[in-house]
Amino acid sequence: MARSIKTTVAVAIAALAAFGCATPGLHNANGNTLKTVALIQGEPNFSVDGAYQELEEGLYTQPELRAGKKVFAPLGDIIPFLGGEYSLNGNVATYSLGGHNVQVTVGSTDASADGQPFKLDLAPELKAGSVWVPVANVWEKLGAFVKWDDTRQRLSGAFILPPSQKLEDFTRGGPVTEGTITTQKPEFYGSADGIKLGDVILGYQNADGGWPKVDRDVNLLVPVNTAAMTGFRIKSTIDNDSTMKQMAVLAKVYNATKQQKYADGYLRGLDYVLRAQQANGGWQQFWPEPQGYKARITFNDDAIANVLEMLRDVASRSPEFQFVDVPRAGLARGAYERGIALILKTQLVVNGKKTGWCAQYDEKTLQPVTGRAFELASISGNESVNITRFLMSIDKPSPEIIAAVQSAIDWFDDARLTGIKLERKDDHTLEFGFDRRVVADPKAPPLWARFYDLQTGKPLFTARDGVKRDNYADVSYERRVKYNWYADTPRDLLAKDYPAWVAKWAPGKSVLK
Repeated sequence: MARSIKTTVAVAIAALAAFGCATPGLHNANGNTLKTVALIQGEPNFSVDGAYQELEEGLYTQPELRAGKKVFAPLGDIIPFLGGEYSLNGNVATYSLGGHNVQVTVGSTDASADGQPFKLDLAPELKAGSVWVPVANVWEKLGAFVKWDDTRQRLSGAFILPPSQKLEDFTRGGPVTEGTITTQKPEFYGSADGIKLGDVILGYQNADGGWPKVDRDVNLLVPVNTAAMTGFRIKSTIDNDSTMKQMAVLAKVYNATKQQKYADGYLRGLDYVLRAQQANGGWQQFWPEPQGYKARITFNDDAIANVLEMLRDVASRSPEFQFVDVPRAGLARGAYERGIALILKTQLVVNGKKTGWCAQYDEKTLQPVTGRAFELASISGNESVNITRFLMSIDKPSPEIIAAVQSAIDWFDDARLTGIKLERKDDHTLEFGFDRRVVADPKAPPLWARFYDLQTGKPLFTARDGVKRDNYADVSYERRVKYNWYADTPRDLLAKDYPAWVAKWAPGKSVLK
């Protein structure tokens, strides 16, 4: 860590030139790759080539800055993400990466690198099953060029790594990506490419029946490189419509081809969803064995609403789902009804009035709780939209469902923000080339905050540090431009969906002001 920033950058650039790499993350002719990793003080994350990953997923773990500006943190997630191996045997932790091997012992500054002894700046500590180490010491012995940025409170390490399947990126782009697998033309699913898509989806289905999450631009006409999916990245989830999307595709491919393997894959997915439902009627973001906030009952990104829509189709045994047996359809009906009961139970009451919903709830108490560090317990102006829309889609709704919809619409009507708009301002001196700000505009259409304070009902903002903020301008730059703090999705809900719904199910009882 003694190198200056200028020297470190110069050495890294020279190394890139020597290895034929022009950009971090790219491979040279020999397959060698430059990966730049950073740990930021006050944030429960690490970044790889600028893309943020959670440090100890779901646990809000933040690196510590010890005396002498020594960054202290666990590396059990980071090393495998770079294609290496981490193991803990008793009090001895071993890190292997890029042909190097480092061993440290909890409570001792004595360590070894490639069989040679060396001294750590700080003795490793064992915290909740994780070994914390002086990061720069370990990174340097694993071959990294390390620098400390005092201004940004960030420790960075540049690693030049040999070929590894764990470092190979997913194939991206093309006509059929994760984001478009359910929106192809009907005839596609019986075509050669449709069959190929079905086989790829079966190829990365987990043994528990669910699917992990991949980025929307990943090409799903080629096999998914599951070797590059470490930690929670390989675990089954309903986040971002995962598992629901894959099941939908398998149903389409089966109905087009009548090949039983696609029906079997669908049924394994359905069994996973039925097993994953909690006794309270909800679903966790990850299952099984979730940790930290990933164990919360989650409405985030419309997760539970998407599950319930699938279960409703299965329970009704509509033509597309005739291959689902009657007993499973009955189980789907029961799960669907328990899910609706959960939605009604978790509608938030503020000052005696029902409002919207939090994005996530404690899996045991069903109290609103924080998700990611920048997603505080609150009323969600975004997730509440699809929950309300789902309740509106129920045929012959009960009085309880009608009351829940009316209350949610009344809250949306009160929570609208007028006279402002969100403006992008290009600025090439900034890290991402632009900034965002809220400006006055009396003619702007209404907006809604993504989060509203549970006590005051006012818009709520924060950053990766989890500290509550009242103003959008006070959000950290990265979170200000890389996260959507405002939503316009309630506009159509109020202007189109609700008038049609209230005319059908509660004529003459509109709550719009």
